[in-house]
Amino acid sequence: MTLRRTEPPTGRKPVTRDVVETVDPERAHHLIARRYGGHQARLSGPRGRFHYRRRTLRADELEIDEMRYTFGIRTQTPPFPDFAAVTVSHGRSTLRTRHEELCLAPGSTGRYPDVGSTLFSEDLAASIVRLPMPRIAEVAAARTGLPATEFRFTALAPLSPTMAALWQSTAAFLRAQLADDAVAASPLTRAGLVDLAAATAVSVFPNTIMTLPYLAGPPGVRPALVRRAAEFIEAHAAQPLTVTRIADACETGPRALQIAFQRHHGQSPMAFLRAVRLRRAHRDLTQARPGQTVADTARRWGWAHAGRFAQAYRETYGCRPGDTLRGTAAAAPAERTR
Repeated sequence: MTLRRTEPPTGRKPVTRDVVETVDPERAHHLIARRYGGHQARLSGPRGRFHYRRRTLRADELEIDEMRYTFGIRTQTPPFPDFAAVTVSHGRSTLRTRHEELCLAPGSTGRYPDVGSTLFSEDLAASIVRLPMPRIAEVAAARTGLPATEFRFTALAPLSPTMAALWQSTAAFLRAQLADDAVAASPLTRAGLVDLAAATAVSVFPNTIMTLPYLAGPPGVRPALVRRAAEFIEAHAAQPLTVTRIADACETGPRALQIAFQRHHGQSPMAFLRAVRLRRAHRDLTQARPGQTVADTARRWGWAHAGRFAQAYRETYGCRPGDTLRGTAAAAPAERTR
C-alpha cells in the first residue's frame, strides 16, 4: 500500500491532495471503511488482478475522490452522513435502498443514499464529490426560507439528463480548479467553489424545497439593516462570506435579507458582494505591481473562472481587464449603469 500527500509547503493547508493505493483487498476495505463508513462486503474476482486506488482533493468543506476498484463487490452500507454524488466513468454500480434502486453505467451520475443500502459494483472507476449536509442545507435555507433542519434530498438520481450533465460539468470544473495551486491559495476562490458545489447539488438532485407550498415572505427588513448589511459586505469583501454570515452579522434571517436586498438594491446580497469585489479588482489593476497578472487579480477577489471575470469586467468598465493592466484603457473609466 502506498500513501502520498502533496500540500502547500508552509502554513495551514487549505488544499490537500492525497493518493492511497493497494493490491490487498483487505487493506482496501479498511481504507474504504475509514473513508465512507463501516460496511460488510463480499468480493468477486481473481485476487492477483486486484487494484484499489483513490486520489482525493480536499479544500475546506469540499472533497473530491477519483477512485478505481477492479473487483466485483456487494456490500451492505450504513447511511452516508454527507452529501456524496458519484459519476461512473468505467464499469457499473447499483445503489439499492428499501424504496429505490439506481443503476449507474459509464457516464451516469447518482447520489449515495443517506439511509442504509446495498451497493453492487463491478470493475468500477468513478468520481465522488462530497460536502457536509449542513452546508447544503444552509444554501437551501437562504434560497427559500425553509429551516435548514427540514432540508433533505428525496431521490438518488438527478432530476433529468440535463441536470446530470450540469452536475458532471460542474464537478469537472471543481476538480480542475482544485488542482491549480494558484486557486488553492485564494480563500475567496475556494469559498466560491464550495458555494458552487452546494448550490448545484440543490438544483440537480430532488429535495424537499422542490415540493414546498408557497412560502410567504418574511417581515420587511428596515432600510437601516440593509445599509448595515451593505457596510458589512464592503468591510469584509476580502473574506469568504455567505448570505447566512451576512444575515447573522445584521441580526436578521437569510431569506429576509435576500428579499430586502432585492427590494432596496435590485440584486441579491451575493450579487452586491460580487460587484464590490469587481470594484476592488479594478482598483488593483489600475494600481498594479510589477509582475501582477489579470488571473492573479481575479483569483484574489474570488473569480475562479477567468472568462466570467473578463465578461463581468467588460460589462462594468467597457474594456478588458488586460487593457486596464497595461494602461491602454481610458483613464479610470466609470462603471456603466445598468
